[in-house]
Amino acid sequence: MYFFTFVILHYIVIDDTVECIDSILENTNYEKYKIVVVDNGSPNGTGKILFERYRNNNKVIVTLNNENIGFSKGNNIGYRLAKYQLKSDFIMLLNNDTIIKQKDFVEKIINKYNNERFDILGPDIISLSDNGHQNPQRTQGMSLKELKKNIYYLRIFLISNYLSIETLTTKLLGIRSKLKSKIYKIRNTEEKHFEKKIYEYEQKNIQLHGSCLIFSPQYVNRYDGLYEETFMFLEEDILFFMAKKYKLITLYTPEIYIYHKEDSSTDAISNKNYLKRRFIYKYTLESSKVLLSLMKK
Repeated sequence: MYFFTFVILHYIVIDDTVECIDSILENTNYEKYKIVVVDNGSPNGTGKILFERYRNNNKVIVTLNNENIGFSKGNNIGYRLAKYQLKSDFIMLLNNDTIIKQKDFVEKIINKYNNERFDILGPDIISLSDNGHQNPQRTQGMSLKELKKNIYYLRIFLISNYLSIETLTTKLLGIRSKLKSKIYKIRNTEEKHFEKKIYEYEQKNIQLHGSCLIFSPQYVNRYDGLYEETFMFLEEDILFFMAKKYKLITLYTPEIYIYHKEDSSTDAISNKNYLKRRFIYKYTLESSKVLLSLMKK
């Protein structure tokens, strides 16, 4: 019997994390599993609260980082604990603002692996804000031309934000309507095919949404987690680029599903919109440069 581990990266927003953990505990019939919660240096002390809350639950392990080391590195702490200490076969990286309701969630993943031998699996991810379907993201990875264009715009966005002239800049450039859509396209890199109901059928070798990534024994045996030279954003783009480079199989299936609240930890960074935008611009730009360097190798 395979050993399955859920890895949840926690930052500040404890109510979401508790709901996520409890949804797994309440709905998982599979016996051989653990939940690893990584507190990513939450400044409000919620990591310690989680530790105390679940210290007597033998299904849950809470580990505390001293500082916020970013999305990939934070997840990799949990991934490596699952791989080397728990000897997990399957490792699932799950956002803390997600909810699982399928009783046979793990069993379906294992059955799918036995039939398809995927490296990375993504479920149907249903947004609780608009009922949209966030998987699959893209059928083709970001091109070099597209990436360079994104970097150009991100630099403009970031400088304008620091100078408090975002509105003026976008008006002068005549791209006010484009600017908002551009930054969210860069962040999410989603092809909006929902009207075609692309989410209704299974697909291979496509880009998967980063809020839920399921790594099979094939992947776990070869790799120690995510590429971790970024702090936040574009993890999916980098993972898909690496998957294509090393001929890994990515698979989307609607047979398993989760619910996603979206961006609660990012929202918790600041209650001021301009600071949140600055955070997004800055780290999306940095991640874009990392992806660019990988493409040029």
